[in-house]
Formats: sequence, C-alpha cells, structure tokens
Amino acid sequence: MTLNTLFRSLPVPLVYFFLLVPIPLYFFLGAANRLGPDPLRYLEHKYGELGLIFLLVTLSISPILRYSKINLVKFRRCIGLVSFYYIVSHICIYVFLDIGLSLEILVSDLKKRYYIIAGFFAFITLIPLAVTSNNYTVRKLKIRTWKKIHNFIYIAIILSIFHFILMSKTWTGELYFYTAVTIIILILKIKETNTYKRLSTYSKADISK
Repeated sequence: MTLNTLFRSLPVPLVYFFLLVPIPLYFFLGAANRLGPDPLRYLEHKYGELGLIFLLVTLSISPILRYSKINLVKFRRCIGLVSFYYIVSHICIYVFLDIGLSLEILVSDLKKRYYIIAGFFAFITLIPLAVTSNNYTVRKLKIRTWKKIHNFIYIAIILSIFHFILMSKTWTGELYFYTAVTIIILILKIKETNTYKRLSTYSKADISK
C-alpha cells in the first residue's frame, strides 16, 4: 500500500479527532498540576506552538505534493482549521486565565510587548480564512476572491513566526527549524508568482543574448 492510498483511505473526521485530542488532554493535565511548575505558561506556550506547527503543515501540503508527489490535499482544510483552533485556545488561555479578562493589562501588554501585537494581528488575519473554510462559502464566493482571501495565510505565518521569535528569549533548535521552514515556504510561494516568472523569463532572455 502506497502512502497516497493510505491517506485516501483515512476519513477526515478521524484526522480531526486525533489532531484535536491534545487540546483537552493538555488542559486536563494542566488542571491536575501535571505540566511542571507553571502549568498556565506551559499551556499557553504549547497551544501556540502547536498552532504554529499546524499552520506550517498546512502551507507545506502543496510543496510536498509538487516535489514528492505525496498527496495530503484532502486534509488541508482540516489541518488549517485545527491550527486555528489551537491558536484560539492559546488566546483563550492568555485572555481568560493569564490576564483574567483585564482590559487594562491587555492594553499595557500591547504597548510594551511587541510579540503580543504580532500575535494579535496574526490571529485577526486568520479569522476570515477560518470563516470561509467551508463548501458553502467556496460556492458563494468567486474562486478568485476565495483564493485571494486565503493568500492571507502567508501574512499570518510571517506575523506568527515574528510573534514566536520576539517571545523567545533565546534561539532554540525548534525556533531555528520553524523559521527555516517558514522561509522555504515563502521562497517557494514567491517562485510561483507571475511576477517572479516574468522576471525569470526576462533574465534568461538577457543571458541568451
């Protein structure tokens, strides 16, 4: 059995279930004080990191198909929404448990912590993508409009990686990896654009002269 055959046989609801299990699982472990000395910080960080990971996986699906012929397109919407749910969980931990719904603390954090500003705008950017990730919206919107909306995911990943970089006090192996993957994804996306293709064509034409 090939990988593509295996992936085709996997039902999407089952993938949703397994990818979302860590949300209640980590929350239960945190409530039971089994996530180290600071469960709240651990939960907040873990949900955010998993949201970033699944966002990177979502953006990697097209390049993986193009260069390795492994087809995960069936799960792209699922993984993208899972990423959004983790980011919502990350924000909920911060807003409800960390700052206790304090508008004063929120405004203060936004003024002095640039990583929160980057994270906030990343989340705002992802909302229209999550709202339009359904068959009804795809049918109602013109496909060109729908694609333009979902191209905002590239803005979201840039803001998300900046959020992660600014929040981290040191450059860890994970941070290097997430940043490298983000850069590779962006380079591959740029190479797909018509502007890049035109410039590449002009460059080749100049060399051939």
